[in-house]
Amino acid sequence: MLCQNETGVLSGSELFLHTVDAATRRLFFYINSCGHYHCEQGYKVRRNHMDSLLLMYIEQGELFVQYEGKEYTARSGDVLLMDGTYPQYYGTANYVEFYWMHIAGSNAFELCSYLTRLRGGVLHRMADHPETAGQIRFLISQFKTHQAIAAPVHSSALYSILCSLAPSAQRPPEAGGEGPVQQVVQFIRDHLNEELGLKRLAAEVHISPSHLIRLFRQEMHRSPHEYIVLARMDRAKYLLKTTSLPVKAIAAEVGYQTESSFTGTFTEKIGISPRKFRELPLG
Repeated sequence: MLCQNETGVLSGSELFLHTVDAATRRLFFYINSCGHYHCEQGYKVRRNHMDSLLLMYIEQGELFVQYEGKEYTARSGDVLLMDGTYPQYYGTANYVEFYWMHIAGSNAFELCSYLTRLRGGVLHRMADHPETAGQIRFLISQFKTHQAIAAPVHSSALYSILCSLAPSAQRPPEAGGEGPVQQVVQFIRDHLNEELGLKRLAAEVHISPSHLIRLFRQEMHRSPHEYIVLARMDRAKYLLKTTSLPVKAIAAEVGYQTESSFTGTFTEKIGISPRKFRELPLG
């Protein structure tokens, strides 16, 4: 569902609510609610208590956080994990885009406390473990597409995400630097305005197109083409909300040769046209 009732939350942000049964609450990790937010200056949350953990992945921009007497600035690629039973405050002075989940169940609070002690705080720099971001995006996308996923499967995915935050879980760099999937992800992000065919992407990392598809699906849970489209839509939403560029210019900026092809894809993926997305009042 669209989120339109929080100050500073931009139109097009999404909020999903989830109700679970008593057995799931007793046995598994689960999500109470989650979302994908685009926020501007004026967005802030001051909360004294909630009965869940708060996990946030910063996609773009910065989020300022106060928690347990410490101050943090979370930036693109960072993860925040906080115990909601403690007071917390966070907000932004500029634009920020992030994914978030309220997580509970099983030993979630004990695991959060353990990870906080290991890290010496609630901020987790994830540069060495980028697949965690893909897991978070994928899990929230299941709510967006109304997929019926069994509680044990969701629980396993959440447990994997939380455990990946432990310092000992961070993968050492491969001998040649980043793996091929992350090299391709970065190449896509750096060349969104260009033609990004599968052969070109595979050639960048010196593997076959079919092998790249297999690796990409294993790590990012989607095909390279699906990732390119979503990355272009994310960039387009950012430009629509933070610049006055014409839609035609934004289309070119994110790799579409015509305004009509961009508008068609944007409307299909986001649910409204680029112009309506830009013109909707702030939530």
